[in-house]
Amino acid sequence: MKRYVYRLGEEELWELLAHEGVPLQVIGKGSCGVEFATYEPLKGLRPLRIEEVREDWEEWRSAFGPVEAGDIVILPPWKKVVFIKPGMAFGTGLHPTTRLCLSALQEFLKEGDSVLDVGTGSGILAIASKVLGAGRVVGIDISEEAVRECRENARLNGVDVECVLGRPEDVEGTFDLVVANLEIGVFRKDLYAILPLSKGKFIFSGLYGKGDLEEFTRLLLRRGLKPSRIFEDEGWFCVGVGDAGDKEGG
Repeated sequence: MKRYVYRLGEEELWELLAHEGVPLQVIGKGSCGVEFATYEPLKGLRPLRIEEVREDWEEWRSAFGPVEAGDIVILPPWKKVVFIKPGMAFGTGLHPTTRLCLSALQEFLKEGDSVLDVGTGSGILAIASKVLGAGRVVGIDISEEAVRECRENARLNGVDVECVLGRPEDVEGTFDLVVANLEIGVFRKDLYAILPLSKGKFIFSGLYGKGDLEEFTRLLLRRGLKPSRIFEDEGWFCVGVGDAGDKEGG
């Protein structure tokens, strides 16, 4: 497999990306411009060099991270993008529990699934569910400010998310997947109101330390449920329940 290495000034490179949208790997920046590589030759440009590289698609894809230029961020087309306007509601993607839920969604969510996000906050998990291919998505919260921000962020991302003021006991019907990024104190009060809202798949997060995890597991066991997948980040835990398996066929 060949890798074509080029060098362009920053303005020339951004102009190229704006018009062509080609995926590229930035190798380095210097006074002479930006050195970058592509895996297909670029028309009208002569490469600095052509390198033979091991043909490894996953390694190639992983090398293509975000490229920032001032207020512009360039992403390869296989990345999923969620825009969140910072506000008062929880959920910007910076907290470990949010990242854990986003990782879990990519394993548990199947295309077309209906999703309920309990304690939706900014709406980041509800919006991400829609971006990942969910069908109907509902986000509920007890904060009016959170519901407003959820609706605003859904509009910003151009997705249809129902952002509703309410508690789990106010929800009618069931969903394929229920996501709840809360905390152990809230789970003590509301878990048994949340469980009937799913047809069998859950993502629970907001658990800090082994003590929270063990207590939450006991709460699940009392209803005949047990974790099928546990995610961990910086001492925070996320629990998946149900089938996180095969996504073939959507």
